[in-house]
Amino acid sequence: MGVNVHEHEDGHGHGHTDDTKLALKGRLRVDLLVVSCLIVMFVFLQFDRTSLGNALTDNFSTVAGLSQADINLGQTLFTLGMVLFEIPSNVAIKRIGAHRLLPILMFCWGTVTWCQMFIRSRPSFLALRFLLAMCEAGFIPGAAFYLGQFFTRRDMAFRYTLLWAANSIAGALAGVLALGLLSLNGRGGLHGWQWLWLIEGVLTCAVAVAAALHLPSGLAGATRHPLFGRRLPILTEAQAEAIHERVTRDDPTKASQRSRRVRGVDFDVLVGWKVWGHCLMAFLSSIMFTPVNTYAPSIIKSLGFRGYSANGLNSVGSVLALVVSLSLSFTSDRVGERALLVFVGFCVPAVGLLWLALPPDGVHAGVLYAGLVIVQGGMGCVQGINAAWLSENIEERQRPVGLAAYVMAIQLASFVGSNIFTARDKPRYKRPFLICAGCVLAAAVVALVWKALYRLVPQRTHAGRQAADEAAEERKQASQQQQQLQEL
Repeated sequence: MGVNVHEHEDGHGHGHTDDTKLALKGRLRVDLLVVSCLIVMFVFLQFDRTSLGNALTDNFSTVAGLSQADINLGQTLFTLGMVLFEIPSNVAIKRIGAHRLLPILMFCWGTVTWCQMFIRSRPSFLALRFLLAMCEAGFIPGAAFYLGQFFTRRDMAFRYTLLWAANSIAGALAGVLALGLLSLNGRGGLHGWQWLWLIEGVLTCAVAVAAALHLPSGLAGATRHPLFGRRLPILTEAQAEAIHERVTRDDPTKASQRSRRVRGVDFDVLVGWKVWGHCLMAFLSSIMFTPVNTYAPSIIKSLGFRGYSANGLNSVGSVLALVVSLSLSFTSDRVGERALLVFVGFCVPAVGLLWLALPPDGVHAGVLYAGLVIVQGGMGCVQGINAAWLSENIEERQRPVGLAAYVMAIQLASFVGSNIFTARDKPRYKRPFLICAGCVLAAAVVALVWKALYRLVPQRTHAGRQAADEAAEERKQASQQQQQLQEL
């Protein structure tokens, strides 16, 4: 079944009201049945990506014979894999279909995750970190692009944030999960970190299979469930049609069948100025991600919180991050403001980073732990808003490349972040925290600059370009007619 787009009047008649109600009901079903599935997938992405930090609180580095320099190199190779395969993965996602490729990628990274239980040497550790990145590359921008089929640009900030909120959900659950799995140390002759990676990897593969049997190909495919057919569809045909009209009215480029594949012309988004400010903000604000995710449990442990309790305490900041990110994104969609909320979101972790770096030695452990919670509570809380801000200022055909570049900027930040936390900075890591604070404050300044640029530089929307092209064509025809009259 294809979704047919009929012409509707823009008035406030009964038909318009019925279509609006159908679209709202359909959007709610997409939130419950599609967005929630992607969030679960994203949660497992973060489980598998950040489980290294929890494994380090066990005896993993000792058994594998790894130094802190080896761990940092492994994270650097992970970043390299993400950067190298981000755009190729997104080109493949648009060609093959996100509903097919996202579950395949998830099954692959789940397999690599449980294979990490066999790590016994530096080469195997480095190889598996790179393979894990290869498999995870493309998932985040691919999922963001996939959701764009179902929602208008105004609705996307909250949905992007729901995706990025999986970082917080995973962070909150990962500590508790690690607390239980690491306590299995010795069972079946396995270390606790082996149980951690085995169970997380197997669960990831199981979720990937379930997602492959559930995700629709798009609005048209949502009227027929991949497993249950028309008996239990995601959307009724009327709901799918109402959403399709609403989405294409908001962005007419989404109605074009040509936008299904990435073409050479779509890379023109990298030539324009818009994408680079958002990428710079993403880069500067993300330098702290990898070191904080990797070493936060160890930092908490160094404050005097012994045993596996450090993993549990590491969850508190993630719960705060979930509240902060959802609050800011909901406000952003309601008031239609992106830049100022991005600015506020960058200032929150900056406060926490300075809180950690500036107090003198000997300060109470609870003070430093509070600073770490603030850092985690604001870390990445506006990445979804920033992505939506970028997405609504570029064309639909450009979004796969634009969003891939945005996520690549986040990954590139890990090159810096993976190497600024060194053994000589232990245990307070004052110098790295000050560097991270300076970077995220610079990102806040860029947000204000880009807000000013969007106001000052004339914006040509798709509708504006279309109107300009039509006017140019009319002028051309009028000139030709005038020339013919002169010849007569």
